[in-house]
Amino acid sequence: MKISIVYGKTENVLNNLSGMGIRLNQEEMENYNRFRFPNDQRDYLAAHLLARYCIHHLTGVAIHEIELTQHCATCGGNHGKPEVMYPATTFVSWSHTSGYVASISAHKPVGIDIEKMASLDRAFGDSFLSPLEKEAISLADGDEISSTLYKLWVKKESIIKLGLFRIDEMRGICLASSNTFYSHNRKKYAFIDIHSNPLMGAAVYEIEDGAIEKVSLTHL
Repeated sequence: MKISIVYGKTENVLNNLSGMGIRLNQEEMENYNRFRFPNDQRDYLAAHLLARYCIHHLTGVAIHEIELTQHCATCGGNHGKPEVMYPATTFVSWSHTSGYVASISAHKPVGIDIEKMASLDRAFGDSFLSPLEKEAISLADGDEISSTLYKLWVKKESIIKLGLFRIDEMRGICLASSNTFYSHNRKKYAFIDIHSNPLMGAAVYEIEDGAIEKVSLTHL
């Protein structure tokens, strides 16, 4: 197994993992306490527990030995792109939305994003769609508008979490919602779709030597 992805409802993740002796570190607890609402705290907690479980699933390293940190390259704060301190040469990304969480782990940089779907109109895309994508959305009808917007959003978010772009550069990323691959700076990346109603998500990883990696996709 080269890539591990685990996702599910926050409630299911907490029920399955809370008894495994996983503890948040001091940085994580500080971030946890910044959330004002209990449901947001639960989503945050579940995502960070799931990240450790995902790394364990990939590497076999005991969950209590896994060490994570986050560091913002802009302000130096304890947020931003996650880093696996132990085990070495392991990468992780996670995402949480209202009542759902997901994580991906691999021995190469990865990114993941999930969103709980609701009805959207074309105006939602004004802040992140490229001109060509806006043109494609203008031809969509009904439910297709919402699903296409979500597909494009989660793919772009996963690319940003991989570290290829900043959030304010979203409109410079041009995709088709059905794209399986993406090229940037002479490198090629593969998307993994996650779709379990009402959840829409995408994960991304770099393809090396033209090889598509074996992926373990687990739904809790």
